Amino acid sequence: MDKHQQRRKFTPEQKLQIVLESLQRDTTLETVSKKYSIVSSVIIRWRKEFKQKAAVVFADKRNPRGKAEANGYKPGESPDELKRIIGDLVVQNDILKKVPGLLG
Repeated sequence: MDKHQQRRKFTPEQKLQIVLESLQRDTTLETVSKKYSIVSSVIIRWRKEFKQKAAVVFADKRNPRGKAEANGYKPGESPDELKRIIGDLVVQNDILKKVPGLLG
């Protein structure tokens, strides 16, 4: 790659379009690669990532953990889970404050 040539950036929507197109039966990876001027290894990487993360779209959104994962949060890191943890810690702190002589 030429020093002055900038690396192209694709939006998530563009990547999705390219991946879906590359997965169609009536087209080949090489065809899509040429159409978008992208090396096939990049499309393969995007396809792999798509397949790994696609199941999250169908996660049970009624379940708080499924909803958090569908929104991209790791387990224990969603705002709802953090609020619950903070609430538990506040309660524990209040209990410890009430024990005579424990905290000074």
